[in-house]
Amino acid sequence: MKRLIPFVVFLIVIMFFSCAEKTNEEADIIYLNARVYTMSWEDPDLDGNPSETAPIKQGKYIPDAEAIAIKGNRIMAVGSTKELKKLQGSQTKMIDLEGYVILPGLIESHGHLNEIGEKAEAIKLQGLSADEIIELMIEKSKSVPKGEWIIASGWDEAEFANSYPDMKRLSSQTPEHPIVLIGLRGFGVMGNALAFEKAGITKSSVPEKGGKILLDKLGNLKYVLINGAKRLLFDKIPAKSLAQQTRIMKYGFDQLLSLGFTATHHLGVEKAHMEVYEDLEANGKLPMRVHAFVAARKYNMELVNTWLARGPTQNIEDFLQVTGFKGYYDGSLGSRGAKFLEPYSDKKDYTGVSGLAYGFDKDLMIKALDKGFRLAIHAIGDQANRDVLDLYEGYFKDHPDSQQLRHRIEHVQVVHPDDFKRFAPLNITASMEPAHAVEDMPWAIDRIGEERAKGAYAWRTLRQNQAKVIFNSDFTGSDPSFFYGIYCAITKKKSPNDKAYYPEQAFTKEETIRAYTTWPAYAAKQEQVSGTIEVGKWADLTIIDTDVLNASPEEILKGKVLQTMIAGKVMFKAEQ
Repeated sequence: MKRLIPFVVFLIVIMFFSCAEKTNEEADIIYLNARVYTMSWEDPDLDGNPSETAPIKQGKYIPDAEAIAIKGNRIMAVGSTKELKKLQGSQTKMIDLEGYVILPGLIESHGHLNEIGEKAEAIKLQGLSADEIIELMIEKSKSVPKGEWIIASGWDEAEFANSYPDMKRLSSQTPEHPIVLIGLRGFGVMGNALAFEKAGITKSSVPEKGGKILLDKLGNLKYVLINGAKRLLFDKIPAKSLAQQTRIMKYGFDQLLSLGFTATHHLGVEKAHMEVYEDLEANGKLPMRVHAFVAARKYNMELVNTWLARGPTQNIEDFLQVTGFKGYYDGSLGSRGAKFLEPYSDKKDYTGVSGLAYGFDKDLMIKALDKGFRLAIHAIGDQANRDVLDLYEGYFKDHPDSQQLRHRIEHVQVVHPDDFKRFAPLNITASMEPAHAVEDMPWAIDRIGEERAKGAYAWRTLRQNQAKVIFNSDFTGSDPSFFYGIYCAITKKKSPNDKAYYPEQAFTKEETIRAYTTWPAYAAKQEQVSGTIEVGKWADLTIIDTDVLNASPEEILKGKVLQTMIAGKVMFKAEQ
């Protein structure tokens, strides 16, 4: 009997480990009968031609898997439906996708989350004429309690750059309500006289460097603030409570999740935004991955100093990543704030504003670099892009390790031909917006002329010079829809009936998908856990109804997101 005891113990141990092994092999969720594009094959060449490893047959992309198994927050297995059914356990949730498409989780790599909710709650001005804006605000004031601030947004700074709405007329008709009208791209703000009075703004007020208080021919206020001057009015709008700001931010999250995004890069985070992010993160309620780039602005110095003291976040698993600072080197092209080597074509004596004159604090940027932060610097004009490249190059000479952080230039709208080749050797990511290329071009050519426009929104030229390009929308400046973004990128048009601008710069479908998945994962130094569908990576997935690698541009434009999964949890599911 004593001899049997060790044998019985041995059997019990074997049975225990066998059961444990079986349990570990059971998936939590298995997606079956899907069209899975893992994007794990090699990148296209610099002209957009697919690699030899791409799953293509007779000129058509073929899904390289049809099932995905999820365990916890990770991808457990990728393969055929038959193979992955073996991982089904008693608690496994089996989901038959009936041929729908799964892509790696989409990444929105440049946006302003707060603006989605703010503009949803604000009165919308987009598409209205100057007179329509004034009439709308006068009418709105009649239904708002006396003394309450009225906020509207969406007027296009480029459209009104030569002739702004008559704010004096608005002021005379709305004497009991401070009114603020925020520009579409965030580079301008208008207000009525009472709003300016409440904010203490006079024609003698001093704006941030690079900002302008517009005056009429008699030297009186036009009640229009451009670039950094907008803070004079913004900072006097009554502050929102944490609960109000959280409501606004949650609305933005819900919208991005419905669009299939699993991560967002918030460029220009201010104190109020960070308070919401940190509160949600601390309570385990942050619904998607957030890369917060602290706004390097004078008005934001409390937050700037806090993070300079802390240094970048270190745990890659945290949903809130604070690893970057955003700098603002020049203004916008639409308002003629972008800095150029030569004068504007429609304003012969002016080259724009940049650097110190625009409030760009180089010393602050250096401090952030010294602390190990990744920089994302806004640069629009060819002079601005050259200056920012010079800044990076100069710093890297003495600090070569910083080059491995994959710093960025935001927008990269107009680049001098001599500077395209500089991005790749400096390891600088070009962060760009497909929608801007087609929405801006009708007036951009007037601003800078045909010759310079050839170097504008030049994605193909950047790729041919081996630069890493990532796509985003700069929401809410443009529609953040992935389907709209990919349509603009592959057609260089904003709608089927629109003109195609410089189609030689267009991306292929595969390149565009990568610019929303694998390449922004690389830019964030998260390519080991994100960007492709592979075993061991985060279970961040976007499920859509359209085979975007094979569909026509018009079919893509009609595409819909069905599910958004983040860390193994379905965070959005479309109603059937």
